[in-house]
Amino acid sequence: MPYTDSIASLTTRSEVRGFLARELDGLIGGRVQEDLPDELSQLATGSDREVIESSRRLDKCYETRGAAHAARPGIAPGIAMGQQIRDLFATALQRMKELPPDPRETLHAPPPSTDVAQPRQKRRAR
Repeated sequence: MPYTDSIASLTTRSEVRGFLARELDGLIGGRVQEDLPDELSQLATGSDREVIESSRRLDKCYETRGAAHAARPGIAPGIAMGQQIRDLFATALQRMKELPPDPRETLHAPPPSTDVAQPRQKRRAR
């Protein structure tokens, strides 16, 4: 994969998402949104969750398209670009799994529930 070395040098998840956004812009960049297939025009890289969801969408779309789609005239370049973007997201997601979450992303996450039902104490009568 052409992105492996570049992504491996990144040290935070936000750096990975930034790299992913720049590369995605470089691949899709100047194209008009209407000219792109739906699965490519709806990709998001703003958060870990968005990267995961975009990656799943790409996997679902491009794993089902095989040689039959690629053989049709005019379809092959779009399939090749989609598969390249799928590989980019897969590599980025793998690197993100290796890195700890960014502190600012976990800052507003609800803490794990540690509530244990405590028996109510009886009030003393006065």
